[in-house]
Amino acid sequence: MKFRLEQLKQLGPLIKELANGLKFLDFANNFSSFEVEVSIPATTELGVRNQLTNIPKKYIITSQTGNGLLTKGTTEWTKDKVYLYNNGAVTVTATIVFLEQ
Repeated sequence: MKFRLEQLKQLGPLIKELANGLKFLDFANNFSSFEVEVSIPATTELGVRNQLTNIPKKYIITSQTGNGLLTKGTTEWTKDKVYLYNNGAVTVTATIVFLEQ
């Protein structure tokens, strides 16, 4: 949710806008981040296009199917690509959020 507080000149409408908006905080609107769904075969490194202006610092796996361990790849992350490695014995499909800070 995006706030439009600049146009509110009275306290009552401002409080109402904040109360409604704070209920729906999410990564997409409140952090420099991007989300991708990937499928990585066993013992494989996969490059993903970096959708941020800077190199991400962190990532969160929000969903995963398959018995594998996804880690940062051995290839250095750049402004163009980030790399993940599947250390498991089967293909893993995962949804991952990359965070700039």
